[in-house]
Amino acid sequence: MTYQEAAGQRLLMELRAREAWSQRDYVTAQNLAGELAASALADSDDLGWWNATFLVAETLRKQGLMQESRAVAETLAGHALTVESKALSARVSTILSLALQGCGDLTAAVTAARQAVDDASGEIDDVGVLVGARNALIAALADSDQLDSAWHECQALDALLRSEPLSQTSGVGYWAIGNVAFLLKHIPQGVEYHGRAAKALSPTNDLDLWARFNRASASLRLTAGVIEPETLECIERAELASSIVGGSERDCLELSLTRAQWLVLTGQVEASVTLLRSIVEKKRLLATHMAAQAHFLLGQALSARGGDSGAISNLEASEGLFLQSGAEDSASTARALIDSIRS
Repeated sequence: MTYQEAAGQRLLMELRAREAWSQRDYVTAQNLAGELAASALADSDDLGWWNATFLVAETLRKQGLMQESRAVAETLAGHALTVESKALSARVSTILSLALQGCGDLTAAVTAARQAVDDASGEIDDVGVLVGARNALIAALADSDQLDSAWHECQALDALLRSEPLSQTSGVGYWAIGNVAFLLKHIPQGVEYHGRAAKALSPTNDLDLWARFNRASASLRLTAGVIEPETLECIERAELASSIVGGSERDCLELSLTRAQWLVLTGQVEASVTLLRSIVEKKRLLATHMAAQAHFLLGQALSARGGDSGAISNLEASEGLFLQSGAEDSASTARALIDSIRS
């Protein structure tokens, strides 16, 4: 087979992989991207190998295979093309940070995201790369309870987005800023930024993204104590969209965790205990800090029900998992609730 024929086959394979990605068939996309990377490597097509391998990392993350995505991203990080290009380095460090967050390794996720922001802040053409890097950094900082640092990054992101037209990229950015505002109990600002995000994101453009936005918006509202009809509407929109697009078992568990959080905070104790026990049974599928949240909520619910020693054991599991992931403030909250129950 001539080089031109091989290149033609790779182009066709790439188009099939991208089509599978657009159809959310991430297993097929991963397999095709893997074949594409192997073919490019055999023909010494470094850029073709790089692009295909990056797609493999993305498809693994979409499937919830965070450790595997992390390993591929680390391979990309050491490649000569990545080392020589700030734009490529920023993209790799961003996906590495997201994978590390998914693994629950929040300290390393912050480090990777800071590297991504540093690289993306140079002279690169695609503003979306910088927005993506800042989004990853904000998420990692927020999950690790570094809220003041996260808000500082939010202000820098806000200044960047205000000079850009509304788009899916800006929508994801405003979503991230709103998340931190809710965590800081800046409720009006959280509502404002999530309102901007909702205007930029559309269920017709990306129903999966719309589902994740509504789930996250509901979760952050609940964390901030906003128990209003709008919060329940966010959960219901996320559940409806997810029922249409499907998603990994991990995605379904995270959405169930948000529904459970609503049940706990609205006093529906028995329903919340039943749902949370089913989530805890599958906690191996969740990031460490998400598993910690499941144990924490179950401890809360059991404590509210009264007469169940399982409350303390779940809160102790929560504290340990929060510490393991680097979320020390959340661990302190779990410990305070344990002390309160014992006293």
